[in-house]
Amino acid sequence: MHNLKFGVLVCGVLGLIGVFLPMISFGDQSISLWAAREAPGGAAQVYMVMAGFAAAAAMGAMGAAKGMQRWMSIVAIIGFAFVLFKFRDGLFDLFKMAIGAKLMGIGAFAGLVFAILTLTKPEPAK
Repeated sequence: MHNLKFGVLVCGVLGLIGVFLPMISFGDQSISLWAAREAPGGAAQVYMVMAGFAAAAAMGAMGAAKGMQRWMSIVAIIGFAFVLFKFRDGLFDLFKMAIGAKLMGIGAFAGLVFAILTLTKPEPAK
């Protein structure tokens, strides 16, 4: 249980990396989630997904530095759950898409599991 905070950190970073990698590929062209910010109303959606992953990654980093406390786990859970909520219509389709979508899906699902596990046994502050 002591090293699960690194799982939270890695999953948050994986999700952030996935934002910039191809999400949809067809032929020799691909579109990332980052490119979707140019669509009308798309920028807010992209930045909200990035904020969810960034919040979780920040909590994992703080947990690695100071000990994963209960409130950090709760913030990470909220971040990962928010990302899953944003992809709710095509949640399982993420795993059928290109590498960016797969990284975001794996990061969100695994990160939520890691964050829930860190909530069960918080560490004392250093």
